[in-house]
Amino acid sequence: MRIIGIDPGTTITGIGIVDCDDRGDCSPVFFGVLKPGRDGLARGMARLHRELADLVTTWQPETAAVEGVFYGVNVKSTVTLAHARGVALAVLGEAGLSVAEYSPAAVKKTLAGYGQADKEQIRFLVEQQLGISLVTEPLDVSDALAIAICHGQHLVFGGG
Repeated sequence: MRIIGIDPGTTITGIGIVDCDDRGDCSPVFFGVLKPGRDGLARGMARLHRELADLVTTWQPETAAVEGVFYGVNVKSTVTLAHARGVALAVLGEAGLSVAEYSPAAVKKTLAGYGQADKEQIRFLVEQQLGISLVTEPLDVSDALAIAICHGQHLVFGGG
C-alpha cells in the first residue's frame, strides 16, 4: 500500500511517501520538503496546495497520514501550523484519500517503543527501516517518513 506522510508547516512541510507490504515492511518511494515561501500566508498556502496536489497526482498514494495538532504553550505557533494542516487535509480530501492523524508521541511510540524519543533518534530509526540516509535532509523529512511508517504499522498491526 502506498502511503503519504505529511509533517505540515508554514515554512517547511515534510513529505514522505512509502510503499508498505502486508507484513508492515516499508520502502521509500519519495521524500522531500515543500516550502510555501515568505510572500504572505495566503500565497504561501496556495503554493503549498498546488505543490502537494501535484505530488499526490504524481505518486498516487492510496492513503495518507498527517501529524495531528500539537497543543503547545505558544498559541500563535499552534494556529499558524493549523493553516498548513488545513491545506494538507483539503488536498488529501480532494484526492479522495482516507487520512489518519497521529500525535508526535504516537509516532515516536510506534517507531521507537516510547513516546519521548528525540528527532535524531526518529531519523536514525527511519534510516534503518528504509535503508536510506537522511543526513542532508531537514528533520521535517524524517518526521514525514516516520508518520507514513507509523500509519503502515497501524494498518497492518492495528492500534490506531
